[in-house]
Amino acid sequence: MPAARPGIGRPTQIHPIGVDPAFAPAWFRPDAPAHVPLPPPTVATRRETLPGRPLVWAETDTGRVPLISLDTGGASIRYDWPSWARYVLGEQYRTLTRPLYTRLPFHYHRIPGVIRRAVATRLLARQAPEDTRGHTFPGFPIEQGFELLSDVWTRVRGGTTPTDHDVAPAGPEHAVVLTHDIDTAEGFPWVRRTAELELAHGFQSVWHVVGRGDPLDYGVLDWLVEQGCTIGLHGYNHDNTLAFLPADRIRRRLDACRPLVERYDIRCFRSPSWFRSETLFEVLEEYVQVDYSRLDTDRSCPGGIGGCLWTKPFALGGLTHVPTTVPFEDPLYWGRAPEQLTGFWRPKLDWLRACGGGIVVNTHPEPQFSGNARMLHAYDQLLDLLASG
Repeated sequence: MPAARPGIGRPTQIHPIGVDPAFAPAWFRPDAPAHVPLPPPTVATRRETLPGRPLVWAETDTGRVPLISLDTGGASIRYDWPSWARYVLGEQYRTLTRPLYTRLPFHYHRIPGVIRRAVATRLLARQAPEDTRGHTFPGFPIEQGFELLSDVWTRVRGGTTPTDHDVAPAGPEHAVVLTHDIDTAEGFPWVRRTAELELAHGFQSVWHVVGRGDPLDYGVLDWLVEQGCTIGLHGYNHDNTLAFLPADRIRRRLDACRPLVERYDIRCFRSPSWFRSETLFEVLEEYVQVDYSRLDTDRSCPGGIGGCLWTKPFALGGLTHVPTTVPFEDPLYWGRAPEQLTGFWRPKLDWLRACGGGIVVNTHPEPQFSGNARMLHAYDQLLDLLASG
């Protein structure tokens, strides 16, 4: 079976995996995708052979390659686990590409929102889950391979935490976190209506705002804080270049956002349009504690498919990463109607609850996204489902 190719660029070894039914967790779905990136020797020490009975294996062109095995001497794993975990959670297997529109001589927000949405739909069409070119990785909305691998390895070695050292789990699992990104001033008229729905269902949310973009509605932001909501930073000006800049320029941009950060005691961040890089994260450690820029399965970022393949908060370097697991609006890019969204996400919500994953939702209040009556009604239905869970 051919290896999948995440994004555009160098090939990487990503294979479907199988599991001995006797060791499959109760939440494992044989009908849902399960893949694992295999790290190169420069990343993790590899064992060529594993003793005993294979429990988890990779399906390759040349046959099954055992990844975890069990014999009388105990459990064995093919790669050094902490290095392998950092490789996957840090998305080192992924190739990030920079779209041409980020090199325009003017800010792309000068283009009307309806047109931007049409362009984004065309860009993300290449990353649709039903892509006929065979991009089966990552599975969307469920990609359970790394969760499966971690679960089996944890159980057979006696319950040690699945992600050792600097990638240990951080924060509560199985939590519901509602997040929003206000990209432009057009989103502010819909913020209060959205938050009032959430509050009526018993939820307080996180609102990421752009530090030096369109003028901010401080009245709305102050009201959110009064209701117990959290304000986060959504980059400097949403031109989608932040992740591609050198460290010193990233620092200059973040320093320019200090008045906003200090006003709302901002401690969390999400990168515009999900663009992320190791350099960005290294700099962010100096400014915030929590990052929401990763997705468990990423077909949302115009820079290529990927994801951390993990549904729970985790620590990596000096940041706690909270993966977004329910990018609520994404199915709209691939032909779903607002009225279909809650039904689309229901199986993922059931799976997250079964495996103990975090339910982290994201929307945008701009009119071309969730800032309209149809989408607000769909979101209200999702809140009903979350509140009853």
